[in-house]
Order: sequence, then structure tokens, then C-alpha cells
Amino acid sequence: MPRATKMTMTRQFLLTPIAACLFAGFATSVHAQFMDEVEWKQEGKDAIAVIEFISPIQYTRSISARASDLVQAFYTVLPTRDVINLDASERRLVGNADLPSIIVRDETDIGKTKADTHRRLIVRFGKPLRFKVRMGPDDHTIEIVLFDLGDAVATAPVKSTKPFEHAPAVVPAPATPEDTSTDAQAATLLAAAQSAFDGGNYDAATASINPLLNLPPNKSSRRAHELAGLARLNAGDRARAAQEFELFLKLYPDGQDSDAVRQLLASLPPVGQQPVQDTFPSVAGTTSVTSGSLSSIYYGGKSDTRTLMENYIDNGIPVPRSDTTLSNTDQKQVQTHVDLNWRFRDTEKDMRFVFRDAFTDDILNNSKSRERLTALYFDYKSLQLGGNLRIGRQSPTGGGVLYRFDGIQAGYVFKPKWKVNAVVGKPTDYLLDTRRSFYGASVDAQALTQELSGSAYLIEQVIDSETDRSAWGGDLRYFKGGLTASGQLDYDRVLHALNIASVQSTWQMSEATSFNTLLDRRTTPVLSLGNALFFPDPALTVQAQRIQELLGTTPIDTLRERVKTLNAYQTQFRAGGTHTLTANWQTGADFSLSSTDAIPGVPSLGILPQASTGNRWGVSTQLIGTNLYSGRDTHVFNVSLMGGPTDHGTLLSYNNLSSLGEQWQLEPSVKYYTQSSTTSGDSNTKTVGIRGIYRLRHQISLESELTYEKNDTTGVTTTNILGATIPGIVTSATRTNYYLGARYEF
Repeated sequence: MPRATKMTMTRQFLLTPIAACLFAGFATSVHAQFMDEVEWKQEGKDAIAVIEFISPIQYTRSISARASDLVQAFYTVLPTRDVINLDASERRLVGNADLPSIIVRDETDIGKTKADTHRRLIVRFGKPLRFKVRMGPDDHTIEIVLFDLGDAVATAPVKSTKPFEHAPAVVPAPATPEDTSTDAQAATLLAAAQSAFDGGNYDAATASINPLLNLPPNKSSRRAHELAGLARLNAGDRARAAQEFELFLKLYPDGQDSDAVRQLLASLPPVGQQPVQDTFPSVAGTTSVTSGSLSSIYYGGKSDTRTLMENYIDNGIPVPRSDTTLSNTDQKQVQTHVDLNWRFRDTEKDMRFVFRDAFTDDILNNSKSRERLTALYFDYKSLQLGGNLRIGRQSPTGGGVLYRFDGIQAGYVFKPKWKVNAVVGKPTDYLLDTRRSFYGASVDAQALTQELSGSAYLIEQVIDSETDRSAWGGDLRYFKGGLTASGQLDYDRVLHALNIASVQSTWQMSEATSFNTLLDRRTTPVLSLGNALFFPDPALTVQAQRIQELLGTTPIDTLRERVKTLNAYQTQFRAGGTHTLTANWQTGADFSLSSTDAIPGVPSLGILPQASTGNRWGVSTQLIGTNLYSGRDTHVFNVSLMGGPTDHGTLLSYNNLSSLGEQWQLEPSVKYYTQSSTTSGDSNTKTVGIRGIYRLRHQISLESELTYEKNDTTGVTTTNILGATIPGIVTSATRTNYYLGARYEF
């Protein structure tokens, strides 16, 4: 294609998304889909699937299928300013000849409610492979490491006219029946690698060598290690070529091929002096990919409640039992989601357009129907200059931004591993009639030391021409071996108060044992001047809609003091771990402790003091079985004890995930929960459910879930003013929830 024609087509392709983003931002944003982005990145010899979320999370554990093409990753949503009422969502990463395509489904952990903070990812790979799941570099990401597939993420080969070679290629003869299966498999891979190398296709050579080197030592190992370095060298990657050659000489110090490798290595700079590779790797050729999904789901729900008052004596007069039953269909709605992603990459730039929208049609109450535009942005990265620009509706990616917003954020890599960023925008969630905007700057350091990275930021937010939030903060991240730890701090310099202080860690002690911890303290909600609008002002006859209305009767310093006084701090500690018992069984345990501080109240506003919640605790243990009768079945048996100053409860549950062939996925569950409370009485809840997904084709799937719940409650026994005992009201309720939907992926 002529260059002028190609440039014209590219420009036309980009004008529409840029224009659309410039006019984005008129629909109210509601956090519905919790998973935000899924992207590839390269980390040394490994490929990483990075899964990003719109709010802080803590990764807890994963369960892998024996077939090595499916994994469940469990996580918990950390305290957030938003109400957790989250829909299931899916994202797809497009693969290539070496990288498998990946489908990531994010949903509430089976057996939990939609508002529960315990969630899971179900990740399906296009083919079996070696991988592991880990916490990402911050508290918004989970990463899946695909071993030895880093090159497939796409470094551009730099071909020589003639390959470096120093000895005749020795390719083992075809395997004979006496050869072991390992030697035969290795010989086949080496023959393919040598053929690709001789033809100048060094990426393909490396792709064949990597699985060969993952095999146990065999007759082809020596030549494979040598060829790995030669392929790197001819592809222009001198740093990795030197690493491969050094490894070869450690394994095979003597021999004619060792002498030749030693001469080649001497011509290269030492490994520690190799040039630092560009943070933004180039890609071979030009790629343009369009992907996304369209889904529509019908949600229904019906409840039946029977209220029963037992016979009792009131002042000597018998009172007969009353018995009433209320039946109600309380949910009928259709949710439609559109997810569109377009990406264009070449050796100079990486561009992306993202559009996500959802419409909820509430059949029972049309006034509650709503449209939610959650993403509409254009992203540009320069692979040559190290700069990036994102414009439109987007989720926060750090830098002190706590809201989904309409705006612009940009960054520039001013030296290897160092990046400066700036952001300006306005929150998309409306706060009465106020006008809000913010701007900020941050610095990211990817390598303060070999194990330590971090960032620091300043953020200013304005509400009706007054300072709403003015904060500084940052985070530190530590990686070494199997230990991952991160800490976050946010301090408001105008209100002189701490917003967030959080530390979490994951320690992979061994292949069989891992631990995770969390200590988190933060205000609920986040400190900001706008919170003062929700406190009643006796000097006003109606609720204030803007800050100026409050300032007409109250000085701004008094408003800020109210915000500090009436915002409670929530503290939570969590620790847990998993341990593999056998090839099919592992066990896990968790402990949590949380509390919300007391609020002193403001008498002038008629706000009474509120006591602390006290310490609420929880202990749970799980027995997890995998691949008991197939290559993809998992079983989670759970026992949980929980309680606080006025109540305690016990939860017993069993969850199962089974794949029937390549098309069916079934997830039955049962749950029993009993609670005793000095303030609300005793209750018992039994729940059974089943969720199913049927894939008609690779791109089309049907999904459904049905749950049935029965709850029996006995209220607290009281005494009236005459001293008569009044037994608690007995309530028996049943509820049925279900949904049925279809999803098309492209």
C-alpha cells in the first residue's frame, strides 16, 4: 500500500474516536463493572496478563485446573467510597501464534450476594500452558505470569544479512523407538528451531527453543542453549544473547562449541553494562485489532414473606396469633452492556480506543432505568519518545485520583524507569448541583532499588470555587523472591487529616504455601468539603445544593471542621494463607478484624453522637479439592465464624465448578447461615443455587443462574410497660432470584 494512502486511512480511522472522546461525559457514571482493563506486558522472558480494577483490591488465592487452561483467582474489594453492587463482566486478550487468547470473567464469588466484597476471576486460556497468579505492582491489579512467552509479546526482530554462526549445526537424528519420549519431543522442537534459524526467522526459533528448555535435561539441551543465544544475537537483542551465552558456559564449560561461545561473549559488553531496553518495546510490523463484546441479561426476583405473632398474654387478656403472607415480584430488569476496543500498533506508536456503556431497563419502575457510560477514551503511546496521552471518560490509575472522571492524563518517561504524569478532569458522579474539577501531578519510579519502586503525587480538587480536597500521598512497592508488599498513604493538607493508610503483602513461601496480610485505615467517606452538604443546617429551610448556600450562614473553617468531626475512620486487619496438601487438595484459612470509630456528633446541627461499632471479627477455613473427577473440576468447602459486640454467626458452604466438555460450565452451591443477635433476634438462612454457562461457539455464550433462599427469623423477646412478656415476631421468608442472558464476543 502506498505510504500516503496508508497514512490517510490511519488518520481517518483515528478522527472518529478522538472526536467522540472530546464530547464524552454527559451521562452519570455508576461503578458497575469492577474489572477495568486487561493488557499484555513483557517482563524478561515471561509474558504478563495485567488485570486492572477500578478500586483497590487484595488478592487472596488461586485454584488451577489440571488441564492447565483454566484458573480461578479470588480477591477482596478493599473499603471504597462506592456502594459495591457489581455486575459480572468479561474481557478478552487477543493472542497470536505463541500467546494464547485469554478470556477473563470477573464476578461475585459463587454463593455470595452481588453486594459482597468477595469476588473471583475465572480465566480461560486458549491452550494449556505454564503460569502462576500473583498480586500486581499496586493494589489495583492482579497479574498472570505466562512462563517463557515474553518474546511473543512482541519485540521487533532486527535481521542480519547473514546469521552469526560458528560451527555446523548439529541436529539430532529422528528419534528411534529406543529414545525416551522426552528426547523425541526435544529433537522435534530442536529441528523446528534450527530450521527457523537457518531461514532467518529468529522469533520462531526462540519460540521452539523455549518449550524445549523447559523439558528435563536431554540429548538436545546443549545445542538448544547455544541456539537460544545465537537467535537472540541475530534478532538484535545483545543483552539477552549475553545472558544466554553466560548460562551456556556455566552448564557446558568445555568443548569446541563452548570455546566458540566464549569468543562471541567476549565481543559483547558485560551483562551489567548492557544498554537498558526501552520501557516501551516496539512491535514487528503493523497490527490493528478490534475486539469487544455485547451482552444482554434479564434479571428476575420474587419473594414470599410470612409474618407470625405467637399467642401471648397482655395485661391478662389473651391475644390471638396473627398470620399474614406477602408475595411480591420485586425485580424485573434487563441489563445490556457494550464493550468495544480498537488498538493500532506499529514500531512508532501504540493507540487504543475504548468504549463501554450499559443500559438498565427497569420494567417494574421505569424511573429507575438508567444509562451508564463507564469508559470512552482514546489512548496514545509513543514507543520512540516514551510519552502517553489519554483523553475522555476513564477510571483512576493512581496519582491521588479517587473517582471515575472525564478529562486528560499524560505521562513522559524522562529517564529509564522514571516517569512524570499530569492529570486534569472532573468527577463523573454528580454531587447535587455542585461543580467540581481537579488537577494533579505525580512521579513514578519503577526501580528505586532492584526490589523497591514507588510513586508520589499532589492532587487539588475544587468545588464551587472552594478547595474540596487538597492532598499529597504516594505508595511504595517491594518485590523480592516470593514476597510482594505495598503501602499507600493519602493526607489532606487543608483539613490536616489522614485519608488513607494501608499496607498489604503476599508471600509465596514455597510452591505449596502462601500468606497474605492487610492493615488498612481510612475515612468513610473520603474527606472532602463537599461532604458538608449532607449535614442538616438549621439556618436553612431546605437542603443546600451548593457550597455557596452553606457559606451564606457558616464560615468555611467551620464547614471543614464539621467534615473532620463527622467522618468516621474504618480500620481493618486481615490475614490468611493457603497450603497444598496433595496434588488434589489444599487448605486455606483467614482471620479478619474490623471496626468503625465513634462519631462525637454536632449538637448545633442536631446530630447525636454515634458509638463505635466495636471490633467485628471473622475466622474461616476452607478445604479445596481440584480435579477430583476431571481435568477442570474444583470444590470449596468453607466454615466461617463471625461476630461482634451484639451478634455472632456461623456459615457453612460448598461451591463447585465443573466443565463438561468444552462447552458447558456448571457451578452448583449450597449455603447455611445462622445468626444470633441481642438486638434483632435469631435467624437461619438456607440457600441453594446453580450457575451455568453454555458456549454455543467460541464467540457466543449463554449464561444463567438460579438461587433459592429460605430465611426464618425470630425477633427479640421484649417486655411492655405493664411488665408483660411479648415474644418476638416470627418471620418466614423465601426468595427466588434468577437471570438469563447471552454474550457475543468479537
